[in-house]
Amino acid sequence: MRIKTLGLVTVLALGLTVTPAQASAWPGDSAVRTADASGVFGKNLSGLSFESSQVVWAVKNSPSTLYRLTPSGGTWQISQTRSLAFADGRGDPDAEGVVSTPDGLFVVSERDNDDEDVSAPTVLKYGTSGIATTQWRLPGMPQTDPNDGPEGIAWVPDVFLTSQNFKADNGKLYDPADFPGHGTGLVAVGLEATGEIYLYALQSAKAVLVAKFASGQKQVMELEFDGTQLWATCDDHCDGRATTFVISSGRFKLKNTYDRPAKLPNVNLEGFAISPGCVNGKKLVLWSDDDNTDKHALRGGAVNCTV
Repeated sequence: MRIKTLGLVTVLALGLTVTPAQASAWPGDSAVRTADASGVFGKNLSGLSFESSQVVWAVKNSPSTLYRLTPSGGTWQISQTRSLAFADGRGDPDAEGVVSTPDGLFVVSERDNDDEDVSAPTVLKYGTSGIATTQWRLPGMPQTDPNDGPEGIAWVPDVFLTSQNFKADNGKLYDPADFPGHGTGLVAVGLEATGEIYLYALQSAKAVLVAKFASGQKQVMELEFDGTQLWATCDDHCDGRATTFVISSGRFKLKNTYDRPAKLPNVNLEGFAISPGCVNGKKLVLWSDDDNTDKHALRGGAVNCTV
């Protein structure tokens, strides 16, 4: 959870200006529903990621907690809970985002809650326990307030990047072999303070910054790759809008800007995830509300399978 007035202050201090594009209507159902039972999570639920149509991972940033969720009776219920720590078994990662990938489960943290005045942008990989198996400090980000750092995370597979002739910021055509040991894709991280998106190759010894680009919004709270495009979402500071990106001429380029669904309240939406399955032309969408408005932290809706 962040201090809400800091994001814009940091953006101004860095000399950045963001003019949001004209938004289109949400490309799916306007209706949403609560997707958790009352009073389950409390505040600070931040990131979401589908492992499959029947399993969702969620993280709370304080105290640092990882949840495995499964559907039951129209809501998502907790089937597993883990308290998270850094690779040395210590600390309380300020877990802001999570992504389930073929390479494992990754969490992005902006600091250690036990040392909250120090910025520490970090990606952590988790196996079956709450102690990280590997962790990477993230290079290339500007200095920001410790609670205004990396907020969202997504995974973009190499097979997609190469098929689209993606180019790194150095102008070279992306070749996965240039980053040995990085797995089968790149990790995208969204920086809350500036709204920028950073693509990293997580090699065994270090994270390598491959590319960065603007999200089209003054802040970014969550990232999601749906198989064909990358989504970046914002909270009530941007009226819950989402931007989407495709690769054009080797670079990630802004494709669309969407308003939130008409019946989704304009609350502190920090998590966003799209299901992998398509049913009757729709995919399930989940949002997490960091403020647990009306004692509900999850809301569900739908997006068209082809956007």
